[in-house]
Amino acid sequence: MDSKRIKILIVVSLMVMEGFVWTITSPISAWSLGIIGGADGPEKIIISDKGTEDRNTQKDNEDLENPPKEDRPPGDEPAQTENEKTRKALIQEAKEKGLLILVNKQHTVDRNYKPEDLKEIRYYAPDRSASSRYMRAEAADAFHKLVEAAALENMELVMTTAYRSYDFQKTLFDNYVAKEGEEAANRYSAKPGQSEHQTGLSVDVTSASVGYQLTDKFGETKEGIWLAEHAHLFGFIIRFPEGKEAITGYLYEPWHIRYVGVEAATEIYEQGLTLEEYLDQQSE
Repeated sequence: MDSKRIKILIVVSLMVMEGFVWTITSPISAWSLGIIGGADGPEKIIISDKGTEDRNTQKDNEDLENPPKEDRPPGDEPAQTENEKTRKALIQEAKEKGLLILVNKQHTVDRNYKPEDLKEIRYYAPDRSASSRYMRAEAADAFHKLVEAAALENMELVMTTAYRSYDFQKTLFDNYVAKEGEEAANRYSAKPGQSEHQTGLSVDVTSASVGYQLTDKFGETKEGIWLAEHAHLFGFIIRFPEGKEAITGYLYEPWHIRYVGVEAATEIYEQGLTLEEYLDQQSE
């Protein structure tokens, strides 16, 4: 047999082998046959799993598009992480402004403390002390917006008292003690130095529906319900919620709201927390 016929037989044999291999494999994992050699005949035959090769290539591409977290370049975090950074920045800003100051029976305010940025409030019950118609500027502006938003829904909200000095609080508490005794007074009135009103961030709110008085019934009025559901949108929280006396140290006061900033107020409202619980959560 001459060399030309031998070459033809070899080529035909290789074609038959390739067809056989293709037949016994699925299209997804088809085998690829290659011939390496010169014109005088093959020197090496290579059979590869094309499907595996494609899958490996696809996996490599996916790894490039979604690298492990530790391999991601700085600034390539998901949007949720960016939102978390923004949230933390806003909370930190509120802390730096003193908006998250905790004042209660365990955390007191110095006798001489008085905010430097007190601003007069425009909406108030006229028969109360004019000296208490002040809040810290940011809180006062937020309160004005809250009252004006309620007015758009045909509801009147006014303040009865906001900022109180240490001495004013002492006079108030001593009067309650004289009437009902210290144990009873301590459940609904703060001792001097323990009142949030001295921070200029708290305000007592009422309406004509309860005769401009401070009463639990306010929480059942349309104004009180609206306040409880919308105060956080303006940066305020109901400071002494119902059923939380063991935590706050005071009875339920649907009229007493405290400014903490919109971000913190929203989180407190959505999670049903007191300020004490929220600050504990932040310190974890």
